[in-house]
Amino acid sequence: MENLRELKNNFKNLNKKQKIKIGLLVLLLIFVLLISFFSALIVSIISKTPATDLNNLSSSFNQSSYIYSKEGNLIEKIESLEYRSLIDIKDIPEDIKNSFVAIEDHRFYKHKGLDPIGIASSIAANIKSRSLMRGGSTITQQLVRSVYLTNQKTLGRKIQEAYLSLRVEDALSKDEILEAYLNRINLGQGAYGIEAAAQTYFSKSAVDLNIAEAALLASIPKSPTNYSPFKSVPPEYLEDNFRVIGTREIDGKNLYMVLNDDAFKRQKTVLMRMHELGYINDADYEKAKNFDIVSDLNPKNFKNHTMSTYSTDYIKKEASRYLADFYDISQEEGEHKLFTGGYKVYSTIDEDIQKDLEGKYEGFQKLLLNYSSAGGSRMLNLNFDDWKNIIFGDEVLYFARENILDDKFNLIIPKSFYSISSHGDLKIKSLYFKEVGQKIDIIDAYELGEDKILRTYELGGLKLEEGAGELKNNYLIIDGDYLKDFPDFYKIENENLIISNKYFDYKEEPVVQPQSAMIAVNNETGFVEGIIGGLDVRTKNAKILNRATDSYRQPGSALTPFTVYLPALESGKTLGTVYDDVPITVDGNFWPANYYKSFKGLLTLRKSLEASSNVIPATILQELGKDKAMDVLKKFNVIEEEGKDYFISHKDNKNKNDENLDSLALGNMQVGLRLSDLSKMYQTIANDGVYKEETGILKIEDPSGNIIIDNSHKNKRLFDEKSSYLLRDAFIGNEKSGNARGAKINYSETGAYLGQNKTNSDYFVNAFTKSHTVSFWLGADSPKISLAAKSQDAISIFNKMAKDIGEKEKFDEDPSYIVTRNISSKSGKLATKMSDYAGASYSEKFISGSEPKDHDDLFKKYLICKDSGKLANQFCPSESVLYTVLFERKEGYDPKDHYGIYPEDYMTIPKSYCNIHTREWYNEHGDESDSNSDKSSSKKKDKDSKKSTDKAKTSSKKRK
Repeated sequence: MENLRELKNNFKNLNKKQKIKIGLLVLLLIFVLLISFFSALIVSIISKTPATDLNNLSSSFNQSSYIYSKEGNLIEKIESLEYRSLIDIKDIPEDIKNSFVAIEDHRFYKHKGLDPIGIASSIAANIKSRSLMRGGSTITQQLVRSVYLTNQKTLGRKIQEAYLSLRVEDALSKDEILEAYLNRINLGQGAYGIEAAAQTYFSKSAVDLNIAEAALLASIPKSPTNYSPFKSVPPEYLEDNFRVIGTREIDGKNLYMVLNDDAFKRQKTVLMRMHELGYINDADYEKAKNFDIVSDLNPKNFKNHTMSTYSTDYIKKEASRYLADFYDISQEEGEHKLFTGGYKVYSTIDEDIQKDLEGKYEGFQKLLLNYSSAGGSRMLNLNFDDWKNIIFGDEVLYFARENILDDKFNLIIPKSFYSISSHGDLKIKSLYFKEVGQKIDIIDAYELGEDKILRTYELGGLKLEEGAGELKNNYLIIDGDYLKDFPDFYKIENENLIISNKYFDYKEEPVVQPQSAMIAVNNETGFVEGIIGGLDVRTKNAKILNRATDSYRQPGSALTPFTVYLPALESGKTLGTVYDDVPITVDGNFWPANYYKSFKGLLTLRKSLEASSNVIPATILQELGKDKAMDVLKKFNVIEEEGKDYFISHKDNKNKNDENLDSLALGNMQVGLRLSDLSKMYQTIANDGVYKEETGILKIEDPSGNIIIDNSHKNKRLFDEKSSYLLRDAFIGNEKSGNARGAKINYSETGAYLGQNKTNSDYFVNAFTKSHTVSFWLGADSPKISLAAKSQDAISIFNKMAKDIGEKEKFDEDPSYIVTRNISSKSGKLATKMSDYAGASYSEKFISGSEPKDHDDLFKKYLICKDSGKLANQFCPSESVLYTVLFERKEGYDPKDHYGIYPEDYMTIPKSYCNIHTREWYNEHGDESDSNSDKSSSKKKDKDSKKSTDKAKTSSKKRK
């Protein structure tokens, strides 16, 4: 402190010039330190730059990726030659090169990888707009980013990008850089490089593109998502003002190609920029600007790759998602990286479990033969019209194949269902079609052979030009001018109209109904070890639908334990809390009914769950509030904050939404959940409220061997451990005596629950052992077809499929915070001899401190005269007196308050004494009764009878 004071005094004694010199030295020292710090930082960042081979960037285009099993064995080599077609720089037209250079980097031939003028200009523009509108990246920077780096907007990535750009400029010529860029750049819709983009958007080679077409492609790189000429839109997101130009199939799902006006606006910007820079003259500019680029679009619909099995299909999709998240790119771009980036994907699939499930599902059709076809086909209830078409009310779900298709899959329309006008317009009755968005779909067909197994044929949409066809006034009208241009659209044979299969999509292979799906998950890790998405487990065709991960169904009661019972337990209820399963009124209506067509009366939460009551969950959720249920769904990402989900909120649709008791308490949702969603829920309870991230990917390595994705030990506590343990125990009890009675995984001790919805179209069996959670679905692809199978049929099939998963095992003993008490099932209080005698006592588990302290007071003993049905008196003969225990509700029960319906547990307790065995009767028949009793009974029975009579007399005196 003394030294510091002396230093200050010395500094004060210096003259002005000396003080300035010292100040400058200090500033210089600080500047040197800052330069050293930032230099060290930059060196550290550059040292972490991925290993690169800059001599031949094209070598990075098509590196095969590999999928490995849990055991480390190679499952599949992933490669795709359809993502890009390479084109040499000398074959690339000048208009294409100029269009990209003009809009992306017009000083490309002048800078050395970094453009200081462009960077300064972008900084100024961003400051002026107060946003990050421009990035200032050169073509070289874009290239190294796409090859070696991620899209993360960090300082470190920018430094690495600049460093690599300078290195690339030293190693390669401008033509080599531009060739690599034009062959690699993402141009939307899964097209990488100009040749693939030319084929995707115009069905032609890049060498044949004109200036307008080249400018349209050059408009895309700034944002492939926002500036692709068309967007691929799922049917559920189509809007009336969308301009649909066709359909394409991605991941087995038909998507609509919708024109994107922003792309065409940006194309005009590219043309203007080319003109300003002198790449095109006035005449070419005007010609290109007025070119009808929209009509010129001719999208090519190709499949990017061929799927193999459901497990590898699932792994590819998961890996694409992880890569998209890691690189901050779209799902489609993530898939591209997987197929061309040389990654090693280590999956969690257990080869033994997967092969076992596939083998069992391969025999599913034979298994169906064991079940009745009384409903119309095996396990299904079908309704037919007079022409043998399968219907739902007035709607045709499936046409009989012979009614709609010939042997070559051409569409057949009988004479009475079509007409041709004098102008050549074709008019067909609309019953053959349905409108999905702006697409006209053909209703599917079916066959029902001697084996009585339903097989359906998927028919797609009519391939008509925009405006050529319209569904109007119960008819499909196809314009005659369009038919003149396409004379092979139809022909007339034997007075039938035959529409060529060239003009609609169809699949020749039928789909067996009902379908099924299954997921097996390791509880310790959350890893998916086996997955089945449908019955076609051996096909090598692209999957139509993975029903385990992509099919949304109404979960029904499979959801109820999570949206009702779990929140109830977390809010302080116990498994012994009692509610009344009796008719109630909701919103002024008698609702809900139970699937068992009756009402069971007073039930504890455990017994209500086992019975799969509808009334009690509705009552509980009314009490708790719907937000409690929605909070649970948010934790499982069924409801997402940004609304990118299939939960229909009140905001989405005021009239039909999921913010009601039917959806939240009983699971009858507008769209529904996937089997994988339910699997996550049950796995979380198997883990006492901790969610282990459910995935098919253990880790992913990049081409340099760096682990970029690591899913080991990813878990998160979602619910209270103690409440979750109680629900887990309720599931274990449910397998023993509830709605999933007998459901077993490999003969182990199992917790299970059976879910079904109000239309009876789906069965879900969700079960778990100590080591595994297995989720199973059974139903027809059309949710409008109900199951004829019983719930025990679903459990029987589940047991066959799950019998070899894991090892035979038992659950651990209860933790220290759990206490067990014998309680009355009607009051939830401690059991008594009376409740024991009535068979209404059972052992229940409680969190320590929440167990009941009082004893049951509902059950009491009574002596009833069986002849009168009233209380026995002292004159009733012993052989007429019945000893019984009955319970009576404290508040009583008035059926008038419950639509005149009595619950199953309703007991009428007599209030008066026997009026048959009176004193007069006894004086007249007493001796005879005693004599008959003596003759027909042994001495022991005489003694017992006397005791019983004495009890009756004593009881009567007490009442008097």
